[in-house]
Amino acid sequence: MRSILQIYVKGSDAAFEFYKKAFGADIGFQDVDEHGTVIHRELDVCGQAIAVGEARDTTRAGGDKRLTGNTMQFCIQFGEGQEDKVRKAYETLLEGSEIITPFDELFFSPCGVELIDKYGVWWCLFV
Repeated sequence: MRSILQIYVKGSDAAFEFYKKAFGADIGFQDVDEHGTVIHRELDVCGQAIAVGEARDTTRAGGDKRLTGNTMQFCIQFGEGQEDKVRKAYETLLEGSEIITPFDELFFSPCGVELIDKYGVWWCLFV
């Protein structure tokens, strides 16, 4: 079994590249349709999958508009001594973001940050 963090945003091509850069991620699984359109793709972030897909106004079954909420947060705990990875991710995600908890020492970690990025994704990054 594995878990996948799934992000749906408008402009998923740009978001995919943005997160790839922020986390120094490798490209994981990709599924392309017969027209060459990417329908699912994943980033491998330290062995964990983050999928980035295009947000649509309706579900594939034609249901009501998808809801966007702020009740979820993606937390990534980098390994001990990987403060540089937290800082790199933070510096990249900083563009157009809203800082919730500034980059600093946290009561549970030598460094971390909480922010909502320009795509509306709420992140908590720490070692």
